[in-house]
Amino acid sequence: MIRAPFAVLASMAVTVTSGAAAELLRIDPGPDAPYELQQALIAARPGDVVELGEGVFHLRAELSVVVDHVTIRGQGIDRTILNFDDQHVGSQGLTATGDAFVLEDLAIEDTAGNAVKVLGSDGVVFRRVRTEWTNGPDENNGAYGLYPVQCRNVLIEECVAIGASDAGIYVGQSDRILVRDSRAEFNVAGIEIENSTNAEVIGCTATNNTGGILVFDLPGLQVVNGGEVLVRGNRVFGNNHPNFAPEGNIVGTVPPGTGVMIMATDRVEVTDNEIRDHGTANVAVVSYLSTGRRLDDERYDPFPEYVHVHGNRISEGGHAPAGEFGDMLGRVLPRPMPDILFDGILSPKAQALENPWSVLRLGDNGEADFANFNMPDLTPKKIFTGKYRPLLDDTPHRGTLEAVAAVDLEPLTAPDLDAPAPYEDVPVHLSEWPIFGTIIGSDGGGETVLPYELNTVLFADHSVKHRHIHLPGGEPMQWSLAGTLDFPVGTVIAKTFAYPVDARDPGLGERWLETRLEIHEPEGWTGFSYVWNESRTEATLAVGGASVEASWIDPDGRTMTNTYEVPNVNQCLTCHAQEGAYEPLGPTAANLNRAGRDRSMVANQLDAWIASGHLEGAPPPEERPCLPVWNDESTGDLDARARAWLDVNCAYCHNPSGTARTSGLDLRVAQRRPAKYGVLKSPVASGRGSGGRLHDIEPGDPDGSILIYRVASDEPAIRMPTLSRHLVDEEAVALLRAWIEAMPDPRDDEDQPPSPTSR
Repeated sequence: MIRAPFAVLASMAVTVTSGAAAELLRIDPGPDAPYELQQALIAARPGDVVELGEGVFHLRAELSVVVDHVTIRGQGIDRTILNFDDQHVGSQGLTATGDAFVLEDLAIEDTAGNAVKVLGSDGVVFRRVRTEWTNGPDENNGAYGLYPVQCRNVLIEECVAIGASDAGIYVGQSDRILVRDSRAEFNVAGIEIENSTNAEVIGCTATNNTGGILVFDLPGLQVVNGGEVLVRGNRVFGNNHPNFAPEGNIVGTVPPGTGVMIMATDRVEVTDNEIRDHGTANVAVVSYLSTGRRLDDERYDPFPEYVHVHGNRISEGGHAPAGEFGDMLGRVLPRPMPDILFDGILSPKAQALENPWSVLRLGDNGEADFANFNMPDLTPKKIFTGKYRPLLDDTPHRGTLEAVAAVDLEPLTAPDLDAPAPYEDVPVHLSEWPIFGTIIGSDGGGETVLPYELNTVLFADHSVKHRHIHLPGGEPMQWSLAGTLDFPVGTVIAKTFAYPVDARDPGLGERWLETRLEIHEPEGWTGFSYVWNESRTEATLAVGGASVEASWIDPDGRTMTNTYEVPNVNQCLTCHAQEGAYEPLGPTAANLNRAGRDRSMVANQLDAWIASGHLEGAPPPEERPCLPVWNDESTGDLDARARAWLDVNCAYCHNPSGTARTSGLDLRVAQRRPAKYGVLKSPVASGRGSGGRLHDIEPGDPDGSILIYRVASDEPAIRMPTLSRHLVDEEAVALLRAWIEAMPDPRDDEDQPPSPTSR
């Protein structure tokens, strides 16, 4: 059975109103609303507004937006609700990658992972948006409510965030940020500015969180060393909720009872705020070194400097210190503990100043008292000596600093109203493509259609794949050592997915599911899917994706079932988008360097293509890279085969240009630094995906590694990859377990300072 194939864009049951500037696409709640909404987001052109009616939209799959200048607008923060409590596909509620993205007047509830993620956009507006996990604070809730990352010109105003297991309102690795007149409650972190520059948080309320407002800088990310952050005119009170972050996440170290916390960020001004009633600290200024976590990022500055806290109304702090941090300080500081806490860890540059303590400047802050708890020197290779000797006199810190500038956002650029409607000229049926005859086997396709095989393939819920390349007019491919081969304009790459009727007897045939086409047009690559009918006579365009109920018998005689997901075109871009442009995956020189399907004349398919004139510019065979076959020991050692599987199955997102680049995790086989491909790397934004593990890869301990936890899971909020997978590749999990188990631990050769919290 095939559900909701979205075959033809013209069949959308939405109200479309033309205007001088754009179109208004109106969708109301109902059983078909989820499909209509995603369809509208695919069909939208720059300047269009997708308007949602009043009521509850029940959604089972992640929504995605890729076009620039799209507005999604509801009828009010509590009147239009996108509810994901039965989510099965994807981990986010909504993802957006286009510039000038506006989301307003609606709520997003109970997503499996983050509520809204906007990646790499210039111009982001969240206005009167509520994100909430309605079950209350829970470590199984999504990590972030509002989550713009690596963006510019971000405006978050009059929003509400409730129940996030990391941060309710989070802006990371971004520049030019204004968060104003918003409320964060019952999150671990209410509002967090992380690894970002030129940010202002003004007029907001943060209460009943673990920590109210955090300004953090963390290592291991693409963008580090943020600064120029202004926190002013906010109400931050009563943030004493127990920390419910999944173990392993850095926010899990924030002690309950924290008002404002500044970690490793330079040029932060905290002024004109009401900060009161926090059991551990009303204000804390700390170095990353105080966490005791491993630091392996030579670009990163772990010391906060030029922090100015003045003109605030601070009171009632330190009455109930909590968490490991609070317990530690509670043994050495007076009770109640002082309102403003500083760990006293100084950079070598600060230590050389005439007054080293000038890196933290204090003004009049009402009733606030102060403690520098004077942590020992924890810089690498130094020896932990002595005890804490708190300094309670704030006189060395008295003074002023140059004010941090308020943020002026740049205006949104004008939309291109002449942009063509996407996919309007795409054939509705696969039979309209010349490659169709080759796919179904009715003809040989001539010399311009090349079947091909790969060394290591993408796992797709145990489906088998048939691959073809159509070269226009027989024009040859050009060799490329980096990325995929250089295909001529007009190339069509086809990949057909199928399940065998019975894997023990190939003669019984296959159930074909979908054929994905990738077309090299003059403007670049594009891709979409066609869903097959039961008789295998035709496949129909499924721009909006589809779900196919399938069953088959595996090689061991077991009856298998699966809801096979055909990705919509926006989901395709989640994996295929590299620096914003669509790129094919798989047909790289190293992965194509193997025996092909046609072995009658030449055993190696690259040699065969060279001999037939279909590939030019290739070096001699001995100079060509070759990716191992991940499950064939004869093709490479354990490390090479595990890295090959990760390269094909994970690195299309986890690379410096992919959509998971913000994690700092690089799983390309070309990445040779263990810390970059996850060894002892702490998670940043994994939420419950950490599974309580401290590192992506814990050498020698597969069960303690986040990587194993995620590839072995079939839960939407945990599994990796998050899209187009429901089942677990058990054989690959076994390979990765063996790889991690055999991995040497770099800490065995290092002198690491002990954790400060262990004293």
